[in-house]
Amino acid sequence: MTPCLSRSGRPTPASLLLLVLLVLAGCAGNGQELTDATPAELPTDPQLNAEVTASFITYRAAVTRGDADAAMAHVTTESLDDQARVVELARSADEETVRQLPAAEQLLVLTYRLRPQLLEAEDPYAALVDAGLAGQDRSLGELGDISRVNEDLAVAEVLSNRTLEPTSLRWRFHLEDNRWRFDLADAQRLVSQAVANSARLSNASVEQVVTATIVDLSGEDVETVRELYSEPPV
Repeated sequence: MTPCLSRSGRPTPASLLLLVLLVLAGCAGNGQELTDATPAELPTDPQLNAEVTASFITYRAAVTRGDADAAMAHVTTESLDDQARVVELARSADEETVRQLPAAEQLLVLTYRLRPQLLEAEDPYAALVDAGLAGQDRSLGELGDISRVNEDLAVAEVLSNRTLEPTSLRWRFHLEDNRWRFDLADAQRLVSQAVANSARLSNASVEQVVTATIVDLSGEDVETVRELYSEPPV
């Protein structure tokens, strides 16, 4: 991968989606696994495959069209609780705390701070999804083989968007209320890895890549975005 740099050397990724797609295409790093829930070889279960795949496709489509109700019905309760934690960070965390967050959480915090109306919503994460700011269909890849690790946990291999070849990435799904639900933690680790790899290849800091990504997606100037690290919304 050729680093994407401006003439000043500042990283200018085309978008957060591009960063994630590069990982899924195997172009942005060593492709290390992002989950420790790697199953042993298990027999194929057609019903499991159908249920997990249907939930995943429904989630992807809902996020892409900005349908929070449908998307949130297909993610784990723990994932939603974690999003609520990030919302509180966006509301009150100081500069040092924000800079120490994983890159994916930095991106979320800055996105919320750039759009204070999201934080004023009854459910800020739902507002984020409804605004079309929570991701895109192709940024999560396709599902390959799916194995059931235990009664309430299944793990699916992730296929490259470009070639449909298996990658070393795995998505986890938890059975809650008789529905397989996507664990967003793995996707957030993927984003953090993509940002870290982009920073390394561009000889830049994670903060620079995060800032450049928000600038690219929002059209705001660099200084405005940098100030979001230290200025929680009033």
